[in-house]
Amino acid sequence: MRRAGASIVALVLLTSAVLASSGQAQNAPAFEVVSVKPSAAQNDQTTSFVQPGARYTAINVTLRMLVKTAYGVHDDQIAGGPAWIETERFDIAAKGEGNPPGNVFRDQARLMLRQTLADRFKLVLRTERREIPIYALVVARDDGRFGPQLTRSDASECNGPEKAVPTAPNAAEPNPPMPCGSGFSRAAHVAARGMEFSTLATNISNWADRVVVDRTGLMSKFDWDLQWTMEPLTPDATRPGVSLFTALREQLGLRLEPRRGPVDVLVVNHVERPVPD
Repeated sequence: MRRAGASIVALVLLTSAVLASSGQAQNAPAFEVVSVKPSAAQNDQTTSFVQPGARYTAINVTLRMLVKTAYGVHDDQIAGGPAWIETERFDIAAKGEGNPPGNVFRDQARLMLRQTLADRFKLVLRTERREIPIYALVVARDDGRFGPQLTRSDASECNGPEKAVPTAPNAAEPNPPMPCGSGFSRAAHVAARGMEFSTLATNISNWADRVVVDRTGLMSKFDWDLQWTMEPLTPDATRPGVSLFTALREQLGLRLEPRRGPVDVLVVNHVERPVPD
């Protein structure tokens, strides 16, 4: 995922996908103009982002990556399909209608990308409930106390101007000012202000090696800032740095428990290579 800059908003996954609609693309919003071509890149670097002017760009991405972006799912939530959906790379340049704000178009672009996958890749998906390895997100402390970087949102402050969520001492990067109800998820850093707690589980799932399922029972809105070292991502890792597991426990007071559990999975019923344009 490309890092967001002043004029580019990364197409990050901040909300759970509505998997029930995965098999139908009727009446979905669509880009006005879409170009899909095989990628000429000679490396594995990928990028996917939205820009002002209702523009969406994806470079050197696989179809599997596009499905993850469009539906907000983990790798483990995609099943079936031919081998090429994980190996062949594509570039996409698309334009929507008007010039909506970047944070608004981000969610619109995800829905439009679903339509593009149906139109250009002839992608047909179905949803199945399967039991797979997951991480259960739970409160780490027996007394229910949170870590210093997780606080319940102050509703009175949400009526004020944009504000940066406080970062931990010695954090790798500061948080930008954000309005309530917004946040971001990028490599080794997720933060939000005044967002539903369920969004945090989705953010974490984007960077974990299993689907993360919220088992905390927390329902209200929160502010959070979570920063870690990209590697390692497993509980028994011995490399230096702050793992996602350690950062969750120390910064937010949360824990990931390895379990098995039922999860919605997207199964590829049909797909075709797109005709380049």
